[in-house]
Amino acid sequence: MTTLISESKTVVFRSGDDLPQRTDYLWLLVSGVIKSCTVSKEGASITLGFWGAEDLVGRDLSNITPYNLRCISEVRAISVHRKQWEEASVNLLYSAQQTQQLLYIVRNTRISKRLWLLLKWLANKFGRVIQQGKLIDFKLTHQELADAINTTRITVTKTLNQFEREGLILRPKTKCIIIKRG
Repeated sequence: MTTLISESKTVVFRSGDDLPQRTDYLWLLVSGVIKSCTVSKEGASITLGFWGAEDLVGRDLSNITPYNLRCISEVRAISVHRKQWEEASVNLLYSAQQTQQLLYIVRNTRISKRLWLLLKWLANKFGRVIQQGKLIDFKLTHQELADAINTTRITVTKTLNQFEREGLILRPKTKCIIIKRG
């Protein structure tokens, strides 16, 4: 990233915080995980994406209302003004690619396939390699997974249990999932 952005002040947000949204500004994520979401007319939460280091997020990247950016973990981010967006064009392209990958995941017909693709996507984007496989090491509730793939929390819980029985994942703690090697 160019000097203008890299010299900007990094702001720290706690898990559960909402990122402030101002017109003409985006957030360049330095570390942590953000969930973008909205609410349907019926009041159901709709997950729009998960974002991490080097992703750009912000109100100006969406036409959806309401639009919310919630920290899933502690997040460090840099505020990027519209005048600096050209410098961040690589990050903008990457965000567009991530959105298309998520769209592909949620358009699969079988729920178990959707959940498996989402877990693999999260592991590839946010996971770190450990001996058993890739560790997704941040708290993600069954409801958040359900919202992301448009199903129920109960279905996600049953499917995760099935994946665990089949040896596809490990869940040594409630806040992490390991996608097993193999």
